[in-house]
Amino acid sequence: MRARARRRPFVTLLLVCAVAVAAAGCGGAGDGQAGDSLELEEKWHDRISDAVAAKPEGCRAGVGSACETHAAAVHAVTEQLREEVAARADKERFQAASDGATAIDKDYDEYFGKLCATVPETTLDAATSQLFATCSGLYTTIITGAADLQQNLRPSDGDQAG
Repeated sequence: MRARARRRPFVTLLLVCAVAVAAAGCGGAGDGQAGDSLELEEKWHDRISDAVAAKPEGCRAGVGSACETHAAAVHAVTEQLREEVAARADKERFQAASDGATAIDKDYDEYFGKLCATVPETTLDAATSQLFATCSGLYTTIITGAADLQQNLRPSDGDQAG
């Protein structure tokens, strides 16, 4: 009984040390990568958030020059992010961020190509109403896509092993 009582603090100490070593080993093994991923998130999360939040007062329905200016500002930030991710040695770990930024780029090109800045908020004919709906939808997709992109600034879990 006494031997068991004397071993209990030793076993507890051994268990605490093993957990500490394992935690330090796990934290140390991926430190560089974890720091890089957090650095990317810290750098771009606020930039994207600021661009999305900077909606001009004149932008109400996703059309018009104020909305085009807002969409262009959001696109510029996400395009810079896409370029930075593409230049990374571990870019495959950030595929979701790259894909999100590429989708925003495609939507912005379509938004700009349809001359959405010239579409009126009040439409009188079917063709203009359809263009309004398309432009408004593209604008919403750009803005929500950027907000969603903020959730994809960390590397994917599946590619971290290695």
